[in-house]
Amino acid sequence: MNATMSSESVTTNELYSMLPPAVCEELKKHEQSMELPSGAPLIKHGVSPVGLLILNSGSVQISVPCPRRSISLTTAQKGKVFGMRPAIAGELPDVDVTCVENCKVTMVPRDAFLEVLQANPEIYIAVAKVLSGDLQIANRILRGSVRRYSAPRVRPQRPV
Repeated sequence: MNATMSSESVTTNELYSMLPPAVCEELKKHEQSMELPSGAPLIKHGVSPVGLLILNSGSVQISVPCPRRSISLTTAQKGKVFGMRPAIAGELPDVDVTCVENCKVTMVPRDAFLEVLQANPEIYIAVAKVLSGDLQIANRILRGSVRRYSAPRVRPQRPV
């Protein structure tokens, strides 16, 4: 990532809002803030992210690469957390997340996040809620695309 360090740290995001203040403070010790220009990749499919990424300002486009072209799924705004599943499961992301405008992002390195997670089991509920929210978004997108791309039903004609 081409990024410049920034001293800004925002705690109003979907993960930190559910955590006790002491746990937020522990995570803040590991935060690195960055400013990314429009068009910069935040997460690339198939590439392990450096850690947990929190969008502090700006917006990003989430898309899925397909053989012929990428399919845009949705946009996300301030407060969204990315890279949770890869950080916890060690899996590679299957989406691209790209800055639509200049963005300020906070990164918590994977190892530091996992250490705080292991030391503070109360985080597991918040993590489960974030992952569940991501699953609900994916489900909503999938249901919408099925409706959009499915063939219209043909009603049998009645004999006259």
